[in-house]
Amino acid sequence: MSSGGSSTWLLQRVTGALLFVTLGAHFYLYHYFMGPGMWGFDSIGFGATDLATLKAMMETNPDMAKYYKLAHLFAAPWWKVFDVAFISFAAYHGFYGIKSIIDDWVTHNGWRMFGNWVVYLFGFALWLVGILTVINFNPELF
Repeated sequence: MSSGGSSTWLLQRVTGALLFVTLGAHFYLYHYFMGPGMWGFDSIGFGATDLATLKAMMETNPDMAKYYKLAHLFAAPWWKVFDVAFISFAAYHGFYGIKSIIDDWVTHNGWRMFGNWVVYLFGFALWLVGILTVINFNPELF
């Protein structure tokens, strides 16, 4: 195995482990810790900035209150760093996995190169859209 191949193989395993950790943290924080029982409280210091408005919204429109709470959480700088890392780990791990499948199953060199370039371009485009969405998200626009 070439040194480039062994480093990408190792990076595939490392991103898999990091993806497992970040996915667990994402699920716990976004879906459990900040779940339905916590909507009205700024429990970890990053949530809604105006709790009086949030509590009033809870009474009139619970769905909007949920958006308000998560939008302000999602807009916090440290959460953006977390989400950028999460997207990066997932994109690399997923698209390198697809590239590995193409390398294993496509026997013609021309088709293999074409397939790999499609994966590279599509993977980069989706990664870029995800990163730009996280970085440019502004909850005040909605």
